[in-house]
Amino acid sequence: MFRYIVQSLILGLILVLLSKNLGRFNLFQTAFATTWTLSVIIIRFIHGQGQSQFYSNDQEAQLQMLYKFERDGLQVSIEQVISNRYVVIIPAWILKTAGFEPLLAFKFLQALCLLFVYKICANFLKSANIDVKTWHALFFVGPLFIFISTIGIRDIQIVLCSTFFFFSPSVQHRIYAVLIAMLLRPHLAVALVFGLLIKMYFSRFQLQRPLYSLPALTIGAFAAGAFGHSIGTFVQYGVSLPVPKIFLQDSWWRVFANFIGVQFLTFGEDVVALNTQQLLSLRILFADTFIIPTLFLVTLLFPKIRFSDLRVQVFVSFVFFLGLVGQTNFNSSRQNVPFLSVMGVLGLVAVLKPDKTEYKKG
Repeated sequence: MFRYIVQSLILGLILVLLSKNLGRFNLFQTAFATTWTLSVIIIRFIHGQGQSQFYSNDQEAQLQMLYKFERDGLQVSIEQVISNRYVVIIPAWILKTAGFEPLLAFKFLQALCLLFVYKICANFLKSANIDVKTWHALFFVGPLFIFISTIGIRDIQIVLCSTFFFFSPSVQHRIYAVLIAMLLRPHLAVALVFGLLIKMYFSRFQLQRPLYSLPALTIGAFAAGAFGHSIGTFVQYGVSLPVPKIFLQDSWWRVFANFIGVQFLTFGEDVVALNTQQLLSLRILFADTFIIPTLFLVTLLFPKIRFSDLRVQVFVSFVFFLGLVGQTNFNSSRQNVPFLSVMGVLGLVAVLKPDKTEYKKG
């Protein structure tokens, strides 16, 4: 335990140093580094060696992948690179080789990516002539993101890819982002590309009546995602082409639940240990799970809104992604996470600087 605490403090100090910009420490980034350090120590103290099962067994799965990489070495094939999560495993292995606890290495990589997500989003807000305040972080690296960064999974790395893809002005950088996303979560990469193609098509038009256009986009993107899942299943496993679930009540109830961050209401009692009242109470702590998608959807209907093409791209990618995952039995707040930072930033821009006609950029 003492060794774990010392290593946590060292990595936390690195995060604090990275929060320094132009000779000054950023308040949010410094507070995050402190919170992260204390949190990983507390989780280790409470759960001991069993912390790899805390919240998600995905932590244990990645540890096993790390040990497999050490035992078997690098397997050079696209399938192995994706299934063994080399994009996450290899950096963690480097930290482990340097003497750090493997699960702590995974957590540090998540924290590092969160800092980059913060900087990308803050820079985008600055480019929109918005003076970034500390409270703005609630909308792109809020409590849910901070919590996820303290556990050894891959979600914040995925968030970084999608955020970079949507906000980077460089085509080359966007290509890198979608390629890395492909290695981390292939169906997300497909959703990102699909949204970009739809944006390129609709950029020739102006959605004069978004209230009428968005339902058609929603149904079309969801159906495309559902068919995409069926095609992907056929290609990957060679089974008969599954009939996608598009116009079933349960499928659209799941979509609605994801829009407002109450995915747990779609679960059966055998899936989650907490009851509905406890889960609703957690939404007070993780308010970003419902504030961000709700704000994004409401502001999507604003007339003459800034970055309208980008908003359509994000919305279509998100619904397409829901169409894909809606064909499975798995549904949680983590499904929304890759899109929340971008949605939150665009929601902030809509509220703080809503009219694109007042600015040259938009």
